[in-house]
Amino acid sequence: MSADLAERFTAVLTRVFGRCETVADLPAATARVQELIEELDATVLAGSDAPEVTTVLAALPGGGTRLPHDAPREQLLAADIGLTTAQLGIAETGTLVLESGREQHRLVSLLPKVHIALLPRSRLVGSLVDAFAHLSPSGGPPRARAITFITGPSRTADIELELVVGVHGPKQLIVLILDTL
Repeated sequence: MSADLAERFTAVLTRVFGRCETVADLPAATARVQELIEELDATVLAGSDAPEVTTVLAALPGGGTRLPHDAPREQLLAADIGLTTAQLGIAETGTLVLESGREQHRLVSLLPKVHIALLPRSRLVGSLVDAFAHLSPSGGPPRARAITFITGPSRTADIELELVVGVHGPKQLIVLILDTL
């Protein structure tokens, strides 16, 4: 079933101009992040406080600038890449769910030019209803102060309905689905 969810998530995310790749585990994700840094010619990388992100950042070769999740807004705006995890992925919409109670990532996911998210395959769910069931198993309101739903790169349309990507957030969203974590 999770293979079906991953295929569906990838197909939908691709339709909304996101990129999705599958990697085996955290070391493979680290290697792919390094390749993406080189591919994007990135020199400034911001990371959330998630343990997986900390592990990836520590394993990357030196060079460039590394910013913590609580760096000043101006520095995060200048970052080439923001690296976070995602607490859930919704297959039917290709949406990432980032929950503030589990990771300090809000600005890291919204301000840099490119957002790379690490998503364990085990955190894929079928629908928004399934996501809310995970976020609030008791049926009450979710405990997180902020829940961010991200579906593809930032998009907006001007008054003439011309679609523009990246005006109010990252121009690219890259999701790395980890088979194991």
